[in-house]
Amino acid sequence: MELAHVPEKWEPVFRKDMRQSKISSAAVMSGRRIASFLPVGLAAASVAASCAAAQDFSHGRRIFLEKGDCQYCHGWAGDGAGAGQSPGGAANLRRSQLDRAQLITVIQCGVPGTAMPRFDEDAYTDKRCYGLTEADLAERTPPLPPSTTLPKRDIEVLADYLLAKVIGRGPVTREECFETLGERVRSCNDFPVAR
Repeated sequence: MELAHVPEKWEPVFRKDMRQSKISSAAVMSGRRIASFLPVGLAAASVAASCAAAQDFSHGRRIFLEKGDCQYCHGWAGDGAGAGQSPGGAANLRRSQLDRAQLITVIQCGVPGTAMPRFDEDAYTDKRCYGLTEADLAERTPPLPPSTTLPKRDIEVLADYLLAKVIGRGPVTREECFETLGERVRSCNDFPVAR
């Protein structure tokens, strides 16, 4: 039997059972029926979770490289080696000590008095960013990005991508270059192979 034939009323039971690692006797119509669905359900949930995770990182990578154009200052690998025309002095994100909440704040609010832009268009219209408004900061107000502002969800996805694929990664490797830029980028061969 296929998983698609599992009655909808059993779905909460499967979720509960996966969390508790036991089958609820109240939901068991036939021990063999549920037992046959459980491995398929667990496998499907595992595949779905890993696909969702890959998609999230792929989406985060696109935000970093394209939509937010973060690579312009931070470099495609987040190592601070941005484009020659960038303002310079961008943080090496690979060495960052920021946690998820701090990353979200920095992306959303920028860094006052620096070139790090705020990706929340309304960041300083109230005191949501560092307890300050544009009136408080005047010329130290972080600029808007040259590309586009980002909705909160994109900011969160970007932070998750940075935590998973950039922060704490150490030196850039050939495999990381291919993963990020694609297999056809010859300059990736200039990086060392991962150990």
